[in-house]
Amino acid sequence: MREGNVITSLYWVLTAAMLAACVVAVRARLFALAVVAAALVWDNLVIAAGSAFGAGDLLLGLSVPRYVAHALLTPLLIPIVFKILGWPRKVWVWTLTGALIAIGAYFEIIRLRLEPETYAGTLRYVNAAAAGPPVPAIVTILVLIVAGAIAWRRGGPPWLCLAAAAMFAGAATLVPWLGNLGELALLSGILLTARRIRSS
Repeated sequence: MREGNVITSLYWVLTAAMLAACVVAVRARLFALAVVAAALVWDNLVIAAGSAFGAGDLLLGLSVPRYVAHALLTPLLIPIVFKILGWPRKVWVWTLTGALIAIGAYFEIIRLRLEPETYAGTLRYVNAAAAGPPVPAIVTILVLIVAGAIAWRRGGPPWLCLAAAAMFAGAATLVPWLGNLGELALLSGILLTARRIRSS
């Protein structure tokens, strides 16, 4: 029971932190990034409140946008980061982004089949139709790691590379809250990178 309280509390903290990041993104006029942050606020909020709602139509309905947003918004981090870095968003950037969105939409929207699952006192709906690793998310993070490493080597800030690597490592553990913590690290790294570049 105590572990459940700790994990639930952690998700509430993550919700607040994501909301703060969303506000920072809006103030920095990074509106596309703010939309991604808002989706992460919803994701953590639904997980944090899941056990209070209980399994049923309400939690199920609240959970669907989590997967829709994940499928449609995660690959957009690639052109968002390229713009922040001041790199041209060439045809291949948009082609890759579009392909990743299409793959994500197929597996996380069209084939979505939600079933309740408990973890350390939390209750969430997971995609029971998911098969294998989330390719769009993995490819997106790998692109961000490479982009961050190139920017770092060229004298830019290290935050993007380190944060994307932290996101990748957190997700690879398959521990749910570590993946969410990694998302916060990635979002923070992108915001810090944008701030550093604008101030230089």
